[in-house]
Amino acid sequence: MWNSWSSQHNSRLEQRRICGLLNKLNLTNFDSVATNLIEHLTNCRRRGGLDTIEAFADSIALRAIEDAQRSSLYAYLCRRVDGELEMEDRRWTWLNDGTRQSSHPSFTSILVDACESRFTQALDERAACLFPLVEFIGDLLLDGVLPIADVQDLVDQLFTLAEQGQEGSAIALSRLCRRVAREQEGLYILEQLGASGSIERVLEEDIITPKARYLLMAVIDLFHQELVDVFDSTGLRNEIYNLDDDEQEVSLELDSAPTDGDSLPSKTTTCESEDQAEVSKLEAE
Repeated sequence: MWNSWSSQHNSRLEQRRICGLLNKLNLTNFDSVATNLIEHLTNCRRRGGLDTIEAFADSIALRAIEDAQRSSLYAYLCRRVDGELEMEDRRWTWLNDGTRQSSHPSFTSILVDACESRFTQALDERAACLFPLVEFIGDLLLDGVLPIADVQDLVDQLFTLAEQGQEGSAIALSRLCRRVAREQEGLYILEQLGASGSIERVLEEDIITPKARYLLMAVIDLFHQELVDVFDSTGLRNEIYNLDDDEQEVSLELDSAPTDGDSLPSKTTTCESEDQAEVSKLEAE
């Protein structure tokens, strides 16, 4: 049986190690790096290193924003971590004859807090990082990491702002819905979030911009499993609705048959030399 006080937890060193491992993560080495990460996080859990797990969750959310092509990879990593930490908690419960003495919050609740914090910051600053963040949340929903109920409030905030004419929130809703709808179970998730009816209410507002209206109407088409287009060319459509590069994927969906989604890149993220140097320095002490 382990005790949280049985060994000293070096939060600073563990966070540096975890950061270094995340910098190495890619499709090729995913299993080995994920196993190593889970081992570190499990040890942190045992030693009471909640701050390290919180830092990991926030780092994952930030990386999904800054490295959006790997959003699905980061979401799958979260699924692995959540499953292993939950099993660790269950072992602790069993060892105590069914009496749950561990007061650790679940990794899911920690990740929800991290996403909510980033979400609130992005809304307050009206930052473009809101778009990759909601796509990451969509990936977490598809992987079953985040419960639908825990995301409902964030989605409702976007609908409220979209009804008030905030174009960025409408774009974020479009990105979230298209992300989730790419999988078969995605439409069920969107139905549970009340997306279809809420989008229709937004479309009733006269103050929303043509771009917002177009993107949300394209989402409505997803619920009917069809994409309707009246334009002869992509260029004309983008010009009329003032679509940016980020929104032109809707045009590509209209111009071509649906696909199973983009493959994840295999190259690694840039490794921060300062972090690696710090790890070596701390381990030498």
